[in-house]
Amino acid sequence: MNLFSKRKVIQCAVSLFLCIFAGFLIFDQEGYIAVKNTENGTVYRTEFRTDLLPASDTQMLSDGIYCENLQEAARVLENFCS
Repeated sequence: MNLFSKRKVIQCAVSLFLCIFAGFLIFDQEGYIAVKNTENGTVYRTEFRTDLLPASDTQMLSDGIYCENLQEAARVLENFCS
């Protein structure tokens, strides 16, 4: 198994683990910042494009950013959108 495959397996395992606990996942969805409620699966897509962000932010969003509660998710979104 190459490094890329190992990374994808780890990302999938982490995503599955995080979805077990209620929270929010912030990620890139078709070029926009989106927020997923991990408890019920609802996805909210923002109007903010990811192609306008620095490469480091885009990478974080492609990996997904887990937030334990709505307040934490709002702070993360505020940082990206300001």
